[in-house]
Amino acid sequence: MFNARLTALAGIALTLSACTTATVPVPGSSGLSSGTWTPTGSIQVASVTGGPWTLTQNTATLGHAMAGYCDTYPSGKLQVNGGKTLMQPYYFPFITGSGLNLDGYFDYRVKDQDEALVHATSADGGLNWTPDAAPKLRLNGSTCPKDDNTPIGNDNGQGHAVVLKVPTSAGSKTYMYTLDRVSGVGDSGGLLIHDLAGGVASLPNDEPVSVATPVPAGVRQTVGLQNPDGILGAVPGTGTDAVTNPLKVMYLKKPKGTATTPADGLDASKLCTDAQSKPSTGKTANYDRTELRLASTADGVTFTDLGAVSGLNNPNDNASVGGFRFVGPRGTLLRYTDGSYGLFFAGGNCQDGDSDAYHFIGYAHSADAVNWTVDNGAANPLVQVDYSYPTALPAAYFSGRVYVPNVTINTDGTLRLIFSGYRTGAPLPKTGAANAIGTPATTFQTTDAANYRSILIQTLKH
Repeated sequence: MFNARLTALAGIALTLSACTTATVPVPGSSGLSSGTWTPTGSIQVASVTGGPWTLTQNTATLGHAMAGYCDTYPSGKLQVNGGKTLMQPYYFPFITGSGLNLDGYFDYRVKDQDEALVHATSADGGLNWTPDAAPKLRLNGSTCPKDDNTPIGNDNGQGHAVVLKVPTSAGSKTYMYTLDRVSGVGDSGGLLIHDLAGGVASLPNDEPVSVATPVPAGVRQTVGLQNPDGILGAVPGTGTDAVTNPLKVMYLKKPKGTATTPADGLDASKLCTDAQSKPSTGKTANYDRTELRLASTADGVTFTDLGAVSGLNNPNDNASVGGFRFVGPRGTLLRYTDGSYGLFFAGGNCQDGDSDAYHFIGYAHSADAVNWTVDNGAANPLVQVDYSYPTALPAAYFSGRVYVPNVTINTDGTLRLIFSGYRTGAPLPKTGAANAIGTPATTFQTTDAANYRSILIQTLKH
């Protein structure tokens, strides 16, 4: 089911010149010629040295998901990662840089226990990461659970981080935007804005959010974005001047829905069903609606919505297999030397039982960043899940979820796709024969590794 086993797409020759026939480079160009992309080589799993506790340093299992998280319980000290381990439970990366030198912001989310932001750097193209000394914006601070396998039940902090450089009338600003995951707050209010003038180190180590205090003191929210689930990224070539060329962004609008009250705009005759998702993921149907939109800003706080883009997902696509109902809030926009655009995105369908668009990673192209044509969709993705849940590596790290694609450019003109992967369709599946899922059925045992939330790498070529 993975693209490594798919027929390679027809490629076109890569041109590294600054332009094709023009003598002046296209503003905001990536230096790449337009065309389709295809995976090459095997998918690799990223590692981290140092930073906070990881699942694999103490061999966490489904039956013992926080092994070694604290040194003593219930009051103790959270443990650090003293060596080199897999990047678990890291996910939702935002990656910048090129070649081997990359800069990353990662959502560090311990299931039902805590959530924080980790900043890290890599000198080998994302295979190995070195985090800063301390996580930032932690939800629950130094709170240890009552024992080493009973989380406190709350990991809804800040996530979906993206960093943007915004030209304003007062000069250039660097802001980080995060989604407030608080139940009943996320996807309904504005994104939280953090000024990075003092760098990542200036962010508070702890910054809890709650229903009572969804916006921490001194933190601003975006204005004008509709039901934002996150900002996918900046539109290349924009953001050179606050007045003449303000920054444009692509963001995800996600109004929430339930079985009794589906999200506005959904066709009631084309909703997902439990029968589509439960056999594959153990999850019930989802009734949210997702839509990528464009917006502009001259100050990084107030945004003017510019409308929805077209040609990507169909919110009423109710196919069990091969559908493209959902699209995700993280991806990468490239501008080519001919002025056209490429978009790497995440997509999902009814089979997933979730609106987080984690079924496949695809690619589309556009002449104007508004009207898109999908080249790699649900039928021929760059990477996709496999709900037979194979146990062979590295598929075991992304058989259940693939999403939040980040693309950087290598020195040889290939691309490096860095994305999140899960072993199963839910972070910690229920175990035992009564909860077997998959086709054919896979029964997850309590002794199976709790290897949810991983960071993976795939090379792409023209």
